[in-house]
Amino acid sequence: MRRLSRVLRLCVAVAAASPAALAAQWATVAKQYFYPAPHNWVFRTWYPAADRLFNAFDYGHAIISEVLLTHDSARAVPRLEEREYQYVTGVLLRNPPRLPIEEAAVMLTYVRLAPEAKFMFEWAHVLHRQVYDVLADRRLSRAQQDSAVDVIWRFYRSRPDLAFSAVPKSMALMQEQWYSLAFRQAYPKMNGLIWAYHWLQMGLYEPLVVGRTEEERQAGVAAAVARFRQMLEGAPDGFPVVMPMTPAIAPAFTARWPHLAAVFDNLHSMHDVVSDILANPRVPAGDKRRLILEAARAYRDDTTEAMTVEGWKRMAVAMGLENQGGPAVGLLPALAVPTMPRGAVMRHDRDGNPVGDHGHHHHPVIQDTLRKPPTPRDSTAARRAASLP
Repeated sequence: MRRLSRVLRLCVAVAAASPAALAAQWATVAKQYFYPAPHNWVFRTWYPAADRLFNAFDYGHAIISEVLLTHDSARAVPRLEEREYQYVTGVLLRNPPRLPIEEAAVMLTYVRLAPEAKFMFEWAHVLHRQVYDVLADRRLSRAQQDSAVDVIWRFYRSRPDLAFSAVPKSMALMQEQWYSLAFRQAYPKMNGLIWAYHWLQMGLYEPLVVGRTEEERQAGVAAAVARFRQMLEGAPDGFPVVMPMTPAIAPAFTARWPHLAAVFDNLHSMHDVVSDILANPRVPAGDKRRLILEAARAYRDDTTEAMTVEGWKRMAVAMGLENQGGPAVGLLPALAVPTMPRGAVMRHDRDGNPVGDHGHHHHPVIQDTLRKPPTPRDSTAARRAASLP
């Protein structure tokens, strides 16, 4: 009933919006559901503990966007870093929902600001879940898995208005824009928690791919979930210090389906971008939708900040597996010990070669998030913005 009440409130809020406001931000985007298949929801059947965590993750992503959009930083920091963090880690992740939540009921304001981005994320999450289902279905041979994934992939790409590019993107899109790094610096606990989510989402693929028997797959998934919970107990020191990359966390999965791995890395990177746009006080309220949509277009096209596949894999390895949360299979008893400071920013060229003053990384400083937005006189920034499809 509470969920229904929230959805009704969303409908009332949309109906109450002024015609001028609606016309200024009119969006036409259609929600789409799973591709019909006998393997749907098999992962939920065989791995219920892991599947329920995804439902909690959906709430975590949604509440971050909503709070950042509806609160100034003085109120948003304690709300997210204390109240919501304690609720998510102390309550929700300990007893996750049995069914997926309706994110629009949590992000009432955000879904009206940028529904296009919201549905991009949701469509990629559907791809996530359907691939888990294929790998979890013990009735499918390896060849049948490949065939089923190919069908799901073509179904995903049938929505070019929502599908992330399968071309790997450089970290510049996530870390080197004028608004970048704001979220990770002001909200280190919630940022670390999101990166731990992403570690598990990638990490669960690996035991499903490399496990030779159902017993091995069950044990591998259980171990990955246990490692995620170990990260929570050791937080924030147990969280990844840089964004986990699929080639590092799930190398066997990446080797088998590199296009899927690239989509998931682009998805996770854009999560950070949206959080930075919403969290950076230098971004005027009237510019947030525009910047989010510019980022969304950049992550859908195949040219903006494109990397070679080998360069992307090289970059993921260079970032250090120990800095990304450690391996997802063959786990050691202790958490990985990072070799660089939390939130370190590493720069690489399109072939994955490190660039920068320190040869491989530099530590971000608060001035990075205080850079001024580009003005019309900034021709470089203007050309880059204008080049986005």
